[in-house]
Amino acid sequence: MISKRNRTFSAICAAAAAVFALQSSAVQTSASFGSTKHDTDSVKIVIDTERDRKSISRFIYGINDDYSISDTDVYAVKKSGTALSSYNWEINTANMGADGGFENSYGLVSEFGRNVLNTPALVVNSVVNKATLYNIPSRYVTLQMMGYAAKDAFGEVEEDNSAERWAEVKFNKDSELLNQPDIHDDAVYMDEYVSFLVNKYGFASDGGINGYFLDSEPESWKENYSVLGLEAITPQSLVSRSALLSETVKNIDPSALVYGPSIKGIEAYVSLKNPEIWSDYSKNYSWFIDYYLDKMREASEQKGTRLLDVLDLHFITEAQSVLLEPVIGTDTKFANDERMQAVRVLWDSDYTENSPTAIYYKQFTPLIPTIQASIRMYYPGTKLSFSEYNFGGGNHISGGIAQVDALGVFGEQDVYMAALKPDKENYPYQKSGINLFTNYDGDGAGYGNTAVYADNGGDSMSSVYASVNAGREGSLRAILINKNNYAEKTADVTINCDTEYHSAKVYSFNEESPEIVLSDVIEEIDGNSFEFDMEPLTVYLFEFDGSTILEEEPADTDITEDTEETVQGSEPEHVEVTSVPENAVTEKPEVTAVTEITEVPEDEKTETVKDTSASAETAVTEVSGDAPAETSAQTTEDVPPVVYDPEEEKTVPKGIKIAVSLLVGAVVVYMLIIIVKEYFITKKDK
Repeated sequence: MISKRNRTFSAICAAAAAVFALQSSAVQTSASFGSTKHDTDSVKIVIDTERDRKSISRFIYGINDDYSISDTDVYAVKKSGTALSSYNWEINTANMGADGGFENSYGLVSEFGRNVLNTPALVVNSVVNKATLYNIPSRYVTLQMMGYAAKDAFGEVEEDNSAERWAEVKFNKDSELLNQPDIHDDAVYMDEYVSFLVNKYGFASDGGINGYFLDSEPESWKENYSVLGLEAITPQSLVSRSALLSETVKNIDPSALVYGPSIKGIEAYVSLKNPEIWSDYSKNYSWFIDYYLDKMREASEQKGTRLLDVLDLHFITEAQSVLLEPVIGTDTKFANDERMQAVRVLWDSDYTENSPTAIYYKQFTPLIPTIQASIRMYYPGTKLSFSEYNFGGGNHISGGIAQVDALGVFGEQDVYMAALKPDKENYPYQKSGINLFTNYDGDGAGYGNTAVYADNGGDSMSSVYASVNAGREGSLRAILINKNNYAEKTADVTINCDTEYHSAKVYSFNEESPEIVLSDVIEEIDGNSFEFDMEPLTVYLFEFDGSTILEEEPADTDITEDTEETVQGSEPEHVEVTSVPENAVTEKPEVTAVTEITEVPEDEKTETVKDTSASAETAVTEVSGDAPAETSAQTTEDVPPVVYDPEEEKTVPKGIKIAVSLLVGAVVVYMLIIIVKEYFITKKDK
C-alpha cells in the first residue's frame, strides 16, 4: 500500500492545489487538481456517423442487485459483496467478514424462508429469479477461491474457535460430482458447484449461467477475514489459483465466460495493494494488470484453451471535492461538482482525479486506454469489464449525469460488460442514467448499437455521445449534457453523414425530477445543423428522424445488421459447444432459466413480470474474440480552440475570496504541522 507518509503528502498536495484552484477560478470556471474546467455559454457539437465506429456491447448496461432493481432496464445482473468469498453453496451460509462482525449466517439468502435453506446454491437462485422477473438475459456467478467457506450459521467466529467454523474450499473433487452435495465431508468443491449449475440451468450457450467470476477482491482477503490468519495474496499465488479454477470451469462448461481477477481500485491494479510484495515483480512489469494478463496467457497456452475471457475490475471512485469530501456518500455542492468530472479519470489524459491514490499513480491514468494497451500487449482478445463501479449520487442529478457519462464512455472505449454497484438503497437518478440507454421512452426504445464520433470542443462542463444502429442508417441517437449549475448552454450541432435529418424528439431528465420525459420536439433541422438551448444540470437524448440520401451499404460490414426497431445494443456471437472434455458434464435435464423457488423480496413482488419466453434464447456468451480496437478519447481535431476572454469571466464575490484565503492559510498551517510531526516521528524511530 501507499506508505502513510506518501498518503499524507499526496493528500496535502491535493488539498492545497484544490484550494488554490478554487480561489483563482470563477464560480463556473473553477479547476480541480491537475485539470481545467473549460465552460462556455455556447458549445460546438460535431457528430460524424462514419468516424470512429465501434460496436457497443449491451452488457455494459448491467447492475449488482444489492438493492431493488425495479424500474430499471438492464442486460446483466450479478451479486456483490465481501461475504461471497466465503459462501458455502452447499448449505447457503457465509461469513460476513470484518464489516459484518465475522458472523457466520444466512445473510446472503435472507429473502428465502427457512423451509428452503437446504436447497443448494440459493444465491444463484436469487440472481436467476431476478433475471427472470426482469427479463435480464445475462446472469453471473462468483466462485470461491479464498480457500475457506462458512461451515455453519451460528454467529460470530472468533480466532480461538475459527478452525472448526470453516469448511475447506477445493477446486476439484476426486470422485463423482453429485447433484445433491455431501454436506458432511468438511469440503466444498467448485467443480461440483459448476456441475450443479449446468445440470440445473444448462450450458452457457444454451441459456445457462453466462459467466463466472474468480472470486472477488482477493487483495483484501487478509483484511476482510483476519480471523483466518491469512497472509496477503501474492501475484504468483493469485495467478496460480485463477488458472486452476478457470480450467475447472472450462472442463465443465467450455462456453461459459471466465472473469478475473475482480480487484478494486488503482492501488490494487498497480500492486495488489501490497507494494512490498509487488517490488519482486515490478522489474519486468509496469503494474499488476500486465503480470496477470501475461501469466494467464502463458497458462492458457500450456492448457490449450483460453483461461481468461474477460479482464474484470472493480472501480468505486475515490475522488474528493476541493474540501476533501469523498464523492461517494457525500452530496454537498462541491462533492456534486467533482462527481460530474470524476468519470474523466476513465478516458481523459488532461484530468487528474482529486484523490491521493490517483495523484500518486498518475502515470496509469486515464485508466481505460492504459488497460486496453496492456491487453493488446500481453493477452490480445481479452475483453474488459467493470463488474462493480460507482460514482455515487444516486438520488441527485449529479449522480445521474455521472452515470450517463460512464455508460457513454464504456460504449466508446470497447468495454464489454459493466454493472453498477449503488451505494444507496434509493438511487433513482442512476436508474434513469441507465434507462436513458435502454428504455428512454418507456416503450423499449434504446440507444444504438454502434458508437460514432461525437465531439464538444473540449468543453468539460458538457458531454456528448452519439450512436447509430448498424445496418439502419437514419437511426441516429445523440446524448448531450449540461453540467453547469446555473446557466444555459447553447449547443451548436453539426451532423456529418449521408443521411438528411428532418426533425428530432428530445427526451430529458433534470435536477427537478429523475423521470425521463419527452420535453421538446425539434420540428425542422436545416442542412443537418441546428442550435439547441440546454438547461442547467440537464441530460438530453435526441432521437433523430431522417432519410438516407445515398443508397450504400454501411462501412462496418462486420457488425450484424439489426432488424428490430428498438435495438438496445450489439449481441455477441452465440457460441456452440462443439466438443466437451471427457470429464465434463454431458447430460442435463431440460431446464429453463426459471427455477422452482420463486420467492422474491417484498419490494419486488408488486412489479409486472415481463415476458420471459425468450430468456434462454437471448442469453448469449462468447469465449474469445478479436483484439479490441485502438481506443481514443474525444478529440478536438478540426475544431477551433475556445479562446477565453478574462473580461467575460464572472467575478468571485469578496466574501468567498476571504473565506478561501482563510482556508488556504489553514491548509498551509496543517502542512507545517504534519511536516514537523513526521520529522520528530522519524527522528524518534531512528
